[in-house]
Amino acid sequence: MKYLTLKSVFLWLCIWSLPVLAINTIQINIDHSWAEKFDAKDLKTAVRFTSEGLKLSGQAAQITLPAPLNQLHNVTFECANAAWLTEGFSCQSGTLQFFQAELGQQRVQFSIDANTEDEHYDLQLQNLKLDGGTINLAVNLAEQQWNADIDAQNISLLALQKWLPQFMDKHYLDAVIDWQPQGQVSVQARLDGNTLGIVSGIAKWQFTDLGFSNATASQVAENIAMQGEVSLDNSDDTWDFVVSSSLTAGQAYSDPVFVDLSVSPITLSVQGKFETQTNHWTLADIKLSQSEEFSLEALAEVTDNVPTKVEADVTISTLSSFYPTWVKPFMVGTAAANLQVSGQVSSSLSWSDKQYQLTATLDKVNVTDSQQRYNAENLNGELVWTNKQTPLDGHLSWQQAKLYAIDIGAGQLHAQTVKNGFKLVEETSIPVLDGELQINQLSLQQQEDKQITWSFDGLLLPISMESLTEALGWPTMHGKLSGVIPHVRYQSHKLTIDGALQVKVFDGTTVIRDLRLTDPLGVLPQLYANIDMNDLDLALLTKTFDVGKITGRVTGEIYNLRLSNWQPVQFDAKLATSKDNPGKRIISQRAVDNLTQVGGGATGMISRSFLRFFDDFSYKRLGLSCHLRNDVCEMAGIEDADQGYYIVKGGGGLPPWIDVIGYTRRVDWADLLERIKAVQNSSGPIIE
Repeated sequence: MKYLTLKSVFLWLCIWSLPVLAINTIQINIDHSWAEKFDAKDLKTAVRFTSEGLKLSGQAAQITLPAPLNQLHNVTFECANAAWLTEGFSCQSGTLQFFQAELGQQRVQFSIDANTEDEHYDLQLQNLKLDGGTINLAVNLAEQQWNADIDAQNISLLALQKWLPQFMDKHYLDAVIDWQPQGQVSVQARLDGNTLGIVSGIAKWQFTDLGFSNATASQVAENIAMQGEVSLDNSDDTWDFVVSSSLTAGQAYSDPVFVDLSVSPITLSVQGKFETQTNHWTLADIKLSQSEEFSLEALAEVTDNVPTKVEADVTISTLSSFYPTWVKPFMVGTAAANLQVSGQVSSSLSWSDKQYQLTATLDKVNVTDSQQRYNAENLNGELVWTNKQTPLDGHLSWQQAKLYAIDIGAGQLHAQTVKNGFKLVEETSIPVLDGELQINQLSLQQQEDKQITWSFDGLLLPISMESLTEALGWPTMHGKLSGVIPHVRYQSHKLTIDGALQVKVFDGTTVIRDLRLTDPLGVLPQLYANIDMNDLDLALLTKTFDVGKITGRVTGEIYNLRLSNWQPVQFDAKLATSKDNPGKRIISQRAVDNLTQVGGGATGMISRSFLRFFDDFSYKRLGLSCHLRNDVCEMAGIEDADQGYYIVKGGGGLPPWIDVIGYTRRVDWADLLERIKAVQNSSGPIIE
């Protein structure tokens, strides 16, 4: 329709091609007339014959044109050197002035060549102003074909925003109409078309000082420099296009990603086509890169704004700079929220008809959690994930790793992925401290609600208590830790064990039941358990804690145990001589003194009595209990005594015998820890 309208203009101008012999001036007044979407009010034109040639002038109170120009007011035009020829009309140098709501007051130079016989028209407009910018336009019409050259320089984006309602669908307009654009754009374009519209076109653009911000500041850009070009070709309702662009300066924030383009410029190119009849996009060649950090090559198909197929290859050359920009913002609140990473990753994604397949090849990747919960070094292998029924094989190896304070040696895993889950394809052994963790089964599954569940069972081969307690920062213990790890499940951020975890320590058996761990890698992990200890060798136990020698066997329990962030906040614990296997029961002077101190009795009692002449004593029974609630330990022994309770009751063997009585029933947990620490650091009673 634009073509018809412009053509009407030329037809209107050609009415002066009538014979004007012996007439100096012809004046034509028109109130309303002309073609579709072209209307004039109070239009007055005049043609004067001068010695210098034909002079054309005119004015109109209002001229109505098709969108986007719509109405022009106070229109005047003048052509000092017009010519009527047999076949048409020309004006090589004319001036047009008008007022338009969005453009304001304008003074435009124009030229016209109209050959009505051949239906060939040339129109040029120069110096059209738009908020400090300039637009030059050249239009050529030849029968059913037309082309236009547009040269727009330094056009204010704020000024262009006023024109958006005339070009954008309401859906997209609502999304950007409240944005506050800044900067200028320059465009050079060439469009070719016919009566049906644009057939082909090429354009180059350059944005300077580009900036914008939406109402919520979730989309912000400042001082961006961007340039690019596009070529279009329309045939049989199919648009073929090639677009390329680069962003070389400024900063951009699109919640939650921030990119400093001055440091890491981005380039993008897309080649594809759009089929208007089916509203189908084919993006056959997408290339995106950011400096030396990463590059992406992809293809995609979209129908009715819904992706139907995506294939992409991503190469991350510098993981240390890629993670903070493109990964970390999406990891808030997760175990990967704050990592130090390095290495390289290449990955590929294939997605079609809701079926997808993802692979990631790791090359010398290092990962360290800033909260020191875990780290891994020199990760290599291929990670795979798919929701398809066809299994994929993947593998992962590492040089060393750490989970909290536990060192994990070099290892590797071979797994198979299928239908949003994976499982090990073979049993695997992983070095843990100076022992070994044998993994018999490990599987992971993503549920329909996107929650992750996993299960595990294995065997813990002997780990020395010395290495374990050193890693955990506990008092040095002696012996070995080993046991069977039954079916362990992780679901809804909770880790549970079906059955009991059995470990061998201090030559006895410890059974951990009802073990639960919530949010293990979160800010405040919680651990719950009930623990039974059977026939622990007191000689090994007291040697471990270095509290003085005690022989015999003890049995005990720790019920209702709760650790918050790995610190005890609740338990009901007791430890007493084993009834069925008490063993030989001897207690040293130092042990007596230290137990007295723990129970709140007077220390140095032995060194002040005749008992100082004996190194060891026989005892009949011993035991101690603590019920921890609200940071207070309620203490008790094997039975009540006058003004206290028996921790050690003498007898059961040859004299000398000795009783150890505790007097403190309630003690602050922190104070009790200090007492135990003092006992461990004590050199024992001084005997003179």
